[in-house]
Amino acid sequence: MTRSEASTASSRPTWTVGEKYGFGTACDHGDADPSRVWFTLTDGAVTEARFPRIDVMSVRTVDFVVADDGGYAVRTLRERRDLPTRVERECTATRDDALCFRQRARPSDDRDWELTVEHAARPDEDALLLDVTFEGDGYDCYAVVDPALAGHLDHDVAHAREDALLARYDPPADLDPAFATESGDAVAAALGVASAGGFDWTTADVRGGDVETALRENGASDRRRTEARGDVVLAGRLASDDATLAIGFDDDGDDEAALRTAEAALADSFEDAKSGYVESWQSYLDGIAVPDSVADDPDLLAQYRTAAMVLKAADSKRFPGAGVASPSVPWGDAVDATEPSDYGYNFVWSRDLYQTFTAFEAAGDAESAVDATEYLFEYQQREDGFVPQNTYLDGRTRWGGEQMDEIAFPLVMAHQLAARHGYDLAAAGYDYEDVEKSADYVTANGPRTEQERWEEEAGYSPATTAAEIAGLVCAAHLAVDAREDADAIAYLGMADHWVRRLVDWHATETGTERHRNTPYFVRITDDGDPDAGALRTHNNGGGTLDERNVLDGGFLELVRLGVLPADHEAVRNTVAEYDADVMVETPHGPAWYRYTGDGYGEKRTQPGAPWQPDMTGQGRLWPFFTGERGEYELRLDDPDFDPERLLETLSEFANAGRMLPEQVWDRPGENDFGWEFGEGTSSATPLLWTNAQFVRLAWSVDAGDPVETPAVVADRYGESGPDDGPDLDVTIERAGDCARVTGATTGEEVVVKTRQRTVSRDGGDVDVSVPADEGERVVVVAANGAPPTVATSVEYETVW
Repeated sequence: MTRSEASTASSRPTWTVGEKYGFGTACDHGDADPSRVWFTLTDGAVTEARFPRIDVMSVRTVDFVVADDGGYAVRTLRERRDLPTRVERECTATRDDALCFRQRARPSDDRDWELTVEHAARPDEDALLLDVTFEGDGYDCYAVVDPALAGHLDHDVAHAREDALLARYDPPADLDPAFATESGDAVAAALGVASAGGFDWTTADVRGGDVETALRENGASDRRRTEARGDVVLAGRLASDDATLAIGFDDDGDDEAALRTAEAALADSFEDAKSGYVESWQSYLDGIAVPDSVADDPDLLAQYRTAAMVLKAADSKRFPGAGVASPSVPWGDAVDATEPSDYGYNFVWSRDLYQTFTAFEAAGDAESAVDATEYLFEYQQREDGFVPQNTYLDGRTRWGGEQMDEIAFPLVMAHQLAARHGYDLAAAGYDYEDVEKSADYVTANGPRTEQERWEEEAGYSPATTAAEIAGLVCAAHLAVDAREDADAIAYLGMADHWVRRLVDWHATETGTERHRNTPYFVRITDDGDPDAGALRTHNNGGGTLDERNVLDGGFLELVRLGVLPADHEAVRNTVAEYDADVMVETPHGPAWYRYTGDGYGEKRTQPGAPWQPDMTGQGRLWPFFTGERGEYELRLDDPDFDPERLLETLSEFANAGRMLPEQVWDRPGENDFGWEFGEGTSSATPLLWTNAQFVRLAWSVDAGDPVETPAVVADRYGESGPDDGPDLDVTIERAGDCARVTGATTGEEVVVKTRQRTVSRDGGDVDVSVPADEGERVVVVAANGAPPTVATSVEYETVW
């Protein structure tokens, strides 16, 4: 039967809610043959289990149907929170030294049954184990597996044996794959399901088929199908109230091999298998330092350990360091799962990976910090130094937008490893040429960016410019180490110039009727004129606003990265306006919206309804801003908020599985989804950025200062900004295939830089020609002293 033949199939299937209460994999990242299975949990179901890579969702759900012979049947999974339910569900963390969780389901009426499920990924097998305990006389319990092999739903072949369930991916020859192997072939996958306690009834059907529908709606199992093709569902009635299910996988598309893997995974008891899983995480935590800020508080300590494990679990294993932004599809219950396409946050963003790097580095996991940095230079950096918006795990471009902070952050990472861990360019898998390529890209194209850190708007962004400045200063120090002093002078000169122009480009002096504490930093300006009052339409449907009325927390990066002091006039003014505009006091403590008018969230047409890509939405509160604010407060002599309390607030945004979300609900009162004020929504959960922020803030509280801050940036700009440089008066013009620079400087040295060449000359009269393509930026830096303590002046021009 095809899906079109299933008359009860009412709508196209989707992925599941973004709010995960658990996330796990075996911590065997350094093994020669690691487990390739990841799983996430929501209330009542395993969701979007991943194989053979963390970015490939190969099981949509594993949930259960509880039924009797009188027509009663309920699912443990509620597909959407706005649907009615007859089941109470919970998913809680059970340990703080491993990613272990317990799911429970029980009826919300006077019926008497209870289902408990625990989980473990086998370190030595590509298999996921579910230990099931069912209590309920007169009721049957059915396991229901919804495959999504190779990342979508429509092209699977399923078989039901009397004692096992099997499925394999079988797409038509002309179907473009959702995911490909490194050789370019479509990812092949298969699964097999076995039960240590056996099944006494099984079926394979299509979604909405008559057997599947009868089972879900009234518990009927008087018929069964042995084969189905298309969007398939597998089900089996547990023969024992205490059963261990194994889902085995195979990456050659061989369902028999997958079943053998499942059966092998059942050779040991669940407790023995779980013990190996737990030990893998305990071994990892043995190498993770614990800050005093959480050591004496059991709840904070548990949250800290979980956050650290989540960061490690999100690593791809196949490409060490390639951590996805989140193992979820935000608002996935509104996202079609039938198309062979990429979904959600299952990709690598340089910006998010930088956040993870800072947490690894702070916690003492230098190996993972190195892996992340090596990955960015080896797989994401392009030949011209560009780093795309995000990539697949193997480095292929997914979205190719230019986000200048993502190009600059790897420079900061490389320097921090050298300065703090002695992992210099001589030891690294990347070399100075790699550093130079990205530093040259920033020098030639910054500070303007095609997209800022929210990936939506072009222009001059305080957050992006802060990263660019920090990246160039860090690159300059690496250049000095490589004895490339002329490059160092060029990078420091450009960074100094941008620091001097920060307020001019990013902070409005005029303000508006709504914001009067001037100067204050705005989110972004199109042309570096923050007083123009230009109108900007948010790309996510958030409306059209005067740029001066759009505030976000990006300006705090200027402080965190060491570019401006915390008590800088424009910073303090912006804090006041920012708090008044986008801060909300939740039951847990303060939280902030992403920016004024953010529309990346649920539909406005129905409060609490799922997000839709083509509908105007309402962004909610983002917890990691609470952490960023805590780091800022550490820099103040008289803080507005207690950083230790903000650390507690951030931990309280976690759910019962200690998963920290992307967004939390922003208001009291009823809503269609039953979300509580300050509770995570169906946005990406867990979000790696939020987990990294928690770890980093915990260490920053210990240090009394943000641990993210590159010392070389703070030392250079300190409280007063860059030193005054020498006089520089030059003309830059095109001359054939070259750019000619003429004029004079009082500096001891002058450096002329293009993407093709860096030239250094003594100061005084200047007459230098360098190769330059049409449309290329030519940078001229006059310098006194030797790098990295050089004082600079800069002029630059694009030649045509």
